[in-house]
Amino acid sequence: MLTRRQMIHGALATGATSLGGCATFVSPITAFCPDDPRISDPNSLLTIDTHCHVFNGTDIPVERYITLVQGLTTPILKYLGEILQEVSWETAPTGAQEISVLRQINQLLSAGCRPGEFENVHVAHRNGQHRAGVIALNQALSNLESSRRPALRSTYGGNAVANAIRSLPTSYPAYRHWLSRRSLYNAGINSTIDAAVAFVVRQFQYRYVSVFDFLTQYASGSPRKIDLAVSHFLDFDWPLALGRRTLTSIADQIDVMEQISILTGGRVHSYVPFDPMKQVAFDLGYPTESPMLLVQKAITSQGFVGVKIYPPIGFAPACNASIALKSPGFWHRQWLPLELQRPDLGWRLDCALLQLYSWCIANAVPIMAHTSASEGPAKDFEALTAARYWRHVPSGLRVDFGHFGNTEISPVDKDLARARKYSALMGPQGAHGAHFYADAAYFTRAMTEPDSITEALQKLFLETPILKQRLMYGSDWEMLLIAGNDNASYLRNFEQIFSNLDKNVSSLAQDDLANRFFGVNAADYLSLRSGGATRSRLDAFYAQRGVRKPQWAQKVDKLPALMV
Repeated sequence: MLTRRQMIHGALATGATSLGGCATFVSPITAFCPDDPRISDPNSLLTIDTHCHVFNGTDIPVERYITLVQGLTTPILKYLGEILQEVSWETAPTGAQEISVLRQINQLLSAGCRPGEFENVHVAHRNGQHRAGVIALNQALSNLESSRRPALRSTYGGNAVANAIRSLPTSYPAYRHWLSRRSLYNAGINSTIDAAVAFVVRQFQYRYVSVFDFLTQYASGSPRKIDLAVSHFLDFDWPLALGRRTLTSIADQIDVMEQISILTGGRVHSYVPFDPMKQVAFDLGYPTESPMLLVQKAITSQGFVGVKIYPPIGFAPACNASIALKSPGFWHRQWLPLELQRPDLGWRLDCALLQLYSWCIANAVPIMAHTSASEGPAKDFEALTAARYWRHVPSGLRVDFGHFGNTEISPVDKDLARARKYSALMGPQGAHGAHFYADAAYFTRAMTEPDSITEALQKLFLETPILKQRLMYGSDWEMLLIAGNDNASYLRNFEQIFSNLDKNVSSLAQDDLANRFFGVNAADYLSLRSGGATRSRLDAFYAQRGVRKPQWAQKVDKLPALMV
C-alpha cells in the first residue's frame, strides 16, 4: 500500500511530465543546459558565491531551530515553532525522492536541452510543492486552533503568525506578488514574521528548484553571473534535536548535493558539515553516523570542496577542555542529549576537532566556520565564536571566517570590533594565519544601507591591507530569506559598493579590489587554480561523471598568476 507521502509525490511527478519513479540511483546525471543565458555568461567576470545554503525541511530540525535559535532573539517566533510541530513534512521531498526526480530529469534532457524543456519541469515542481506546502501549514494551524491550542489566536504573537499563514496564496506567482507587497507595507515584528514564514515555505521545495531559483534571481539585472555557488548544509542532530536523525540523513543529503553538482555542470559544489558533538557520540558507541567518515568520502569522491563547522551551536574551534575546567557545568543544557552532558566533553570535542584539522591540513581541504555571535541556542554558546580561539588551531589550516565575525558592520567602531579581531588573525605567507579568509555573507545592510557598508569596508581595507586578498563575496542565501528585504538585490548592491571602493580607495584600485572580492580570492582560498588540491579532486570528479569543464574553471584558468 502506498503511503500518503508516496501518493503526494506520485501526483506531483505526474504534473511534471511524469517524473516519478524508483528512488534507486543507477546511472550518472549529466548537466542540464549549462549555457542557459539566465545563469551563464562566458564573457562575464569570475563570480563565486562562497557562502550559500540549499536544503529543505527534511534536512534540518526546523521546529527545533525556529524555537531554540530564532526564538532566542525573536520570542514571537515560538508560535511558528508550535505550528511546525504539527507539520510532518509529508510534502517535502526526501533525499531519495529527489535523486529519483533528478534521474528522470536527466532522461528527459538526454537528447539535448530544447527551449523551455527544463523550465517546464522546474516550474511544475516549484508550483506544485509551494501549493502543497501552504496547504500543509494551514492544516497544521487548523489542528492547533481546533484541538490542541485553541488559545493560539488569543495572543498577539499567535494571532500575527496565524494571520501570516492564512494570507499565503497557494499559487506561486500570487505568492511572489504577496511577498513584494508585504515587504512594502509591513514593518517591525510583522515583517519579521513574514520573513520567517517565507523561509518555512521554502522548506517544502525540491533542492534543485531552490538552486535554479537562486541562480536566476540573483543574476537578474546584474552583469555578473554566479559561476560557482558553494553550498553549506548543517548537522544539528545532536546539538538541537537530542540525537534524533533528520528525515533525510546527512549521508543522503551528501548524495543529493553530489547529483546537483553534476546536474548543474559543476556550477554548484558543497561543503560537508562536521559536528564534533556527533563525532563524540559516535566515538562513545552511540548509534549515529561518523561525521569524519562522511567528510572523507564526500571530499575524496563526491565532488565536495570543503568542511563546514558551526561553533555557536555549542563548541569552540579550540580550547574546549579549558572551558570545561573553568565552567564545569557549561554543557549541562536541557536541549543537549544526556549522553553528552559529561565532564570530559570539552576534551573529547577538542580531540574530534583536532582529528578533522589534521586531515584537512594533510589534504589541503578548506574549512568554513560560522563566526558571527549569532544563531546559537544560548548567548554563552554564541560567545564561542570569539576570534581568540582561532589562535590555537594548528598552523596550516585553510579557514573562511563566515560572516567576518559579525553579520552586520557599519562605520561605528563597536560594529567593526569583531571584524577587526578576525582581520588581525590574517597573516602573510609562512605565518599562522597565512590561509585565513573571511566572507561577507548576510550583510543585510548592503540591501538597506549600502553607503554605510561602503564606509565600513573602506576603513577595514585601509587598516589591514592584506584584507584585499582575503575578503570574499557570499550571500548566505537561503538564510537571507529571514532578513525579509529585497534579497535579490544583494549581488547588485555589492557590485555598486565595490565599484565605489575601487574609485574611492586609490591605494587599492590598482589591485582590482572588486574582482578579487567577487572571484579571485575565493579561487585562491578554495585552491581552484590548475594544480591546486581542490581543483585536482574536482577535475577527477568531472572526468568520472562525464561533466565537461565548467565555466568557472575556464575563467579561473585565465586569471593572472597568483599574487601574494
